Amino acid sequence: MTNQEPPPEESIWAAGCVVARWTDDRKAKYLIIHRPRYDDWSLPKGKLDRGETFLEAARREVEEETGFTVKGPRPIGSVGYLTQAGNPKVVRWWLATVKNGSFTPNNEVDRVKWVSYRKAIKKLSYRNDREVIDRANDMFHDRSAGMIYLVRHTSAGNRSDTDSNDWTRPLDKRGRRQTRALRDLLMAHPITRIGSSNYTRCVETVKPLAKRLGIPLEMETALVEGAHPHRIVTLIHGLQEESAVLCSHGDVIGDFVGHLFAEGVPMDGPQSSEKGSVWELRTVSGRVVSGRYVTPPL
Repeated sequence: MTNQEPPPEESIWAAGCVVARWTDDRKAKYLIIHRPRYDDWSLPKGKLDRGETFLEAARREVEEETGFTVKGPRPIGSVGYLTQAGNPKVVRWWLATVKNGSFTPNNEVDRVKWVSYRKAIKKLSYRNDREVIDRANDMFHDRSAGMIYLVRHTSAGNRSDTDSNDWTRPLDKRGRRQTRALRDLLMAHPITRIGSSNYTRCVETVKPLAKRLGIPLEMETALVEGAHPHRIVTLIHGLQEESAVLCSHGDVIGDFVGHLFAEGVPMDGPQSSEKGSVWELRTVSGRVVSGRYVTPPL
């Protein structure tokens, strides 16, 4: 998670780790914790102490809650959500393995379990944790595994053939509502990078997500109107190991998705993309290996 900015000051800052190991018969296991205060199953995480970095907090929280120290942390991404009290919270996650240590029940955690991915998905109490371990599982099995959320900008009125400044066209009222819903949808997934066409309607679509998570918004020429699909191929190839949100236009996304269909990539959805829709694309070694279409939230 290079070049990340701190999330907004009004957010609660937290960090944690998905702790993983291989069994002797090469099966992946993940550490989950039971907190008696909440009677829930979750992943080890906690709030930052004053002066701590996110990674320092993640390491400390794992050791305090489970007794294990970790090694080789790799960034999974940042997620955001509202607490039960309605306060915004940002959690940054890493995938790590055990260095040493052992578990002793404590005030925060009374039980831990090493479980398979499938059991973790069933056992974890919160959607955010399930999304995090889903991404971590891909990363643990293949270091090059990536995730791309290819977003078509939300509603921005109608194009005028006579308007030479179409690139500055802003979102309309419906588009702003869609953007808020899209932000809430995407920030439930761990994100490491956010890129956009420099057109105003694309920037306005993903800027609220970038601001909430504290991730810099990067302008990408491969996402502007009229860009050849091979430019997105090159962009995605450079995003190996990342979990990135990319915002573009209907023509660019349509041509790129059509290219994936023609290549025989398993794609669950139509070749057309509505405004505010998302293509969830899994990648390995920088190549898209599958895709799933998510309809606009509003």
